[in-house]
Amino acid sequence: MKKIILYGYATSPFVMKVGCFLKYKQLNFEHVPVNPLSLKQIKFTGQRQVPVLTIGDEWRKDSSPLGIWLDEQFPERSIVPEQHTDPILKIDAWVSNQLIPARFRAAVEWENALDSIRNGWILSSAVNAGTPIPGWVRVLWPFFVRKAKFIVEMVNELNRAESMQDMKLRLRDEFLEHLGNGPFLGGLQQPSLADLSAYPTIVSGHLMGMRGKSPMLEHPEIIAWARRVQTCLPENPLLVADELIKRQHL
Repeated sequence: MKKIILYGYATSPFVMKVGCFLKYKQLNFEHVPVNPLSLKQIKFTGQRQVPVLTIGDEWRKDSSPLGIWLDEQFPERSIVPEQHTDPILKIDAWVSNQLIPARFRAAVEWENALDSIRNGWILSSAVNAGTPIPGWVRVLWPFFVRKAKFIVEMVNELNRAESMQDMKLRLRDEFLEHLGNGPFLGGLQQPSLADLSAYPTIVSGHLMGMRGKSPMLEHPEIIAWARRVQTCLPENPLLVADELIKRQHL
């Protein structure tokens, strides 16, 4: 089989999505962490965006199209079954345009400064484990993330007049609408690209020991959904090292 390599930050929700696609499809792959200070690992692409996925001699980018590409190359354990393509991609777009930016908003608008700084240090430790970065950068990581241009631009696409708490409750309710009668998103009987996109965004902070209340993780139906998804993935569903998993699954 052609060699598969996933390039990207272990802590990026978009990179984690692709990691879950690969793990669900039970494909052997190498994860190459990208140094955010140099991006030297992806210089062969001539661009700065992660994730980047190579299959053999071909490379592509963008997390959701990568899931479709994986299905084309490896149709077993399909994550975008043809008969359900439109609803799956619609929910995945919601994840990319609402759920993931909401996670970044919490890194920009600190509800609790101490928790936000501590969470930032956890993320910097995960980045450092893959591509060592200077100590002073790790210490200041929460402040760098708060000002990062691409993060601020993504967050500014949200309605920031909506309070953080109202946003979290709205997203919880929208998630439940997408779940429908389940067991998986879109009312499907098997996990799809949509589930594997939402899952790491919702649970990664919990698994890595980060602080902060999440209405998602307090709702029994969402907890049950997360547990169903987890049964289809390895014990460590993330791209961080096993020693960085600080909490048990939900």
